[in-house]
Amino acid sequence: MTEANMTVCRTCAILGFQTARPGTGRRLAELNLELGRTLDVAGLLRLQVLVRAGYDTDLCVYWLWRDLRDRDAVWAAPPTALTHFWASARPLWAAEPSVRRLHWQPATDRDLCPPNSGVLLEERTPVPATSRRLAPEESWLLDMDTGTALHCRPPSTPADPTAWTALWQRPATP
Repeated sequence: MTEANMTVCRTCAILGFQTARPGTGRRLAELNLELGRTLDVAGLLRLQVLVRAGYDTDLCVYWLWRDLRDRDAVWAAPPTALTHFWASARPLWAAEPSVRRLHWQPATDRDLCPPNSGVLLEERTPVPATSRRLAPEESWLLDMDTGTALHCRPPSTPADPTAWTALWQRPATP
């Protein structure tokens, strides 16, 4: 097999941003938590359900897949837990979720939000690969579709209204 024909396997982070209709944020969060606890599929390494501080209608679900092909296979033949989630969540969404496909820079397999803390996600210009070595708190996600980047950093204050906090996270799997 030539180098041109080889498919590079690397983890893929999926961020699914959901906005609940007024008064349904708590139920939508419960459905996401139930999905996270029951979904058992090949290639899913990590899963976190996050909520924006002070806004119970804003949710973000972070999925870390071994490879994008694993995620695509699950969506092509969804298990019952996923189809049940879609059917139950759809009436609660104010709009269809916004989904982004990303790669960690520097390459690492990690949670989006460290346990018992928050994370800010800021649109930024991607950091060149030749730049200085980044500290862990300077991690960012490169959008596979647009080339834009999300800088991930701790909030400056615990009550920062733009921060995301983890409601639940699935333990990392090998």
